[in-house]
Amino acid sequence: MTSSRPDGEVSSVAYDRVAPSYHAARGLSLEALEGWRQAVAPYLGSAPALPVVDVGSGTGTFARAFAEWFGVCVVGIEPSAAMRDQAELRSAHPNIVYRAGSAEAIPLPPASASSAWLSTVIHHVADLGAAARELRRTIVAGAPVLIRSAFPGRLDGITLFRFFPGARKVAETFPTIDRVGEAFAATGFRIEHVEDVPQVSAPNLRAFAKALTTARLADSTLVALDQVDFDRGLTAVRAVAREVEAAPVVDRLTLVVLR
Repeated sequence: MTSSRPDGEVSSVAYDRVAPSYHAARGLSLEALEGWRQAVAPYLGSAPALPVVDVGSGTGTFARAFAEWFGVCVVGIEPSAAMRDQAELRSAHPNIVYRAGSAEAIPLPPASASSAWLSTVIHHVADLGAAARELRRTIVAGAPVLIRSAFPGRLDGITLFRFFPGARKVAETFPTIDRVGEAFAATGFRIEHVEDVPQVSAPNLRAFAKALTTARLADSTLVALDQVDFDRGLTAVRAVAREVEAAPVVDRLTLVVLR
């Protein structure tokens, strides 16, 4: 999928092409995501009657997590047919349905979802205002929208950007929390909560380095790098991996809750 944003930057991950390897490159175990279970439990943990809508559900990592953690029903919305196929293969669950759609065009009736989840997808949304209006239409009144992302100004806790400054520059072009808040405020949403949430992105730096070659084509910040910049960063990761103990790679992405 190639998505142009209003600031002129382009995110050009070819999701239909990378779908078979995406889960291996970027999928995380439920144990690795324990920090996210704790962070979203106040919003999703009561097993509401209506489903959670997972916008940009990809290969279904979080759809499956929510179904297993909280027993909720989830509708995964994903524009890439190949990614939906991988989700059906790798993240199938009786409580999950995957459907074609996008943040600006959610194929659900009005007030048919208990909440909305957008994970590392906000930078792909070409029209934040349209997405906010569509989410307002889809979820019930007073329901939360939960956004997980790498936000500009809050990137220091992400290991990738220590070694790939070019990737960090790309992430700095993503929508800021203020910009998201302004776009959603036009439809009545307000930012309720912001926190950085830990996750175990790899068991150690050696495993992190091994996954990077595949992740390069599946990550919006890495795919923009030329081969020289990518190789330089990979060499740096491998050098540090040889020197430090085999500790888990813990990253912190940001959760923004709007209601």
